Amino acid sequence: MKNNFTLLIALFAAISFVSCERFAEGVVHEIAFPEHSPRLAVTVISGDRDTHLLAQVTSSASVLDSAGPQPVSGAVISLRLGEDAVLFTLGEEDFTDVAYKLNLEDVFGHYEGTMTLSVDAPGFDPVTATNVMPPIPEVSLTYEYQGDTTNSPWNGEEVIQDIYTLDLVNHPDLDDSYLVYVDALYIDPTTLDTLGWERVQLRSQADQRVTEESTTGGMMVSDVNAAAWSDGLSEITLFSKSHDVDQKWAPVALRMRVVALSPELAKFYVSTGDYLSGGFDLFAEPSLIYSNISSGFGCFGLSSQTVVEID
Repeated sequence: MKNNFTLLIALFAAISFVSCERFAEGVVHEIAFPEHSPRLAVTVISGDRDTHLLAQVTSSASVLDSAGPQPVSGAVISLRLGEDAVLFTLGEEDFTDVAYKLNLEDVFGHYEGTMTLSVDAPGFDPVTATNVMPPIPEVSLTYEYQGDTTNSPWNGEEVIQDIYTLDLVNHPDLDDSYLVYVDALYIDPTTLDTLGWERVQLRSQADQRVTEESTTGGMMVSDVNAAAWSDGLSEITLFSKSHDVDQKWAPVALRMRVVALSPELAKFYVSTGDYLSGGFDLFAEPSLIYSNISSGFGCFGLSSQTVVEID
């Protein structure tokens, strides 16, 4: 019996040694990747107040390609309204190292109707996409200076907050998504020179209609989860840390920017944020980034903006 027990221990030890050795060496599985034919990947995102038009045009790349996607020069990019009216065209002369840029004489403008993006480049199949500019946001804003007090989650100290309560239109026939920003204007107290606008960090409280949009840094207000709210997209409440007006570095002006997104652009931002926030979980299934380009790579999105000066 003793000999059998000793033999059993030796057998387990031998199996453990062999298993550990194989584990240390690793197991190799050959995976055959399909051949990849490069296609155009195009992203054009334009707003009615933009002073320039940007188009990123690259070639798609296989996962085995260490260089990754590369910018494509020699492309012709056009935006048409309806069937025939060409609004903007970008070509080789507008190409920089990474993208195409066209400086506009005024602003992009707001257009009614379907807009079509067409991109053609030597050696690639042409791609297209369509989009419709959303209505200009109608915003009703109530601002309460130092209207709320809360405790910091980090040290428990009292934090005084400004409150922004806004009403947005929830169109019954549209998927509404808005990005909301608050900017503060600062000046140098010594020279009185303007230092420019800086984005204010906003937060919300227990409102499923509001999420932080990581791709752009704005607060996204959407009617996706608005069904349970009787007031639709009204009474959206946001908060920011308040500053005493007599402080040396207090802002001298505030403004709120509300950007209405086309449904396709909203899906692109949300899916991109989900993908980038996936972390380093090796076993997580990555989410796919939304695309409305005919080849399946990139996004053509449009937006409209309203700016509200805060007294």
